[in-house]
Amino acid sequence: MVNSKELLKQAKLGNYAIPHFNINNLEWTRFILEECNENNSPVILGVSSGAAKYMGGYKVVNDMVRALVDSLKIKVPVVLHLDHGDLEACKEAIDAGFTSVMIDASKYSLEENIQMKKWILRKKFLKHILVVK
Repeated sequence: MVNSKELLKQAKLGNYAIPHFNINNLEWTRFILEECNENNSPVILGVSSGAAKYMGGYKVVNDMVRALVDSLKIKVPVVLHLDHGDLEACKEAIDAGFTSVMIDASKYSLEENIQMKKWILRKKFLKHILVVK
């Protein structure tokens, strides 16, 4: 499992796209991993906070994906990404082993959003966050 920042840099340099699929169960995750591996395509597995809760929490999702990668002998790079999480969800996902998170501060005013992102970027635990400019 890899960090999305490096993977996306490589894709940009190589002029190719990386598919992103939101997952919400074992069967769908397995299918995506097998197909991407067969096609030699890196993949980003996205999980919303709601899907993570449905599947038993961030640790369960992380453990499931890592176990599938191992047992299916997946050779392509795999990113486990929290999609549109709030600050607390980002912390929990990183602590659980997610390799990428995206904070969604859209519910805040522009000024609050800017201040929140400045604060977030100063925090060590968010070294995994890809800031889209």
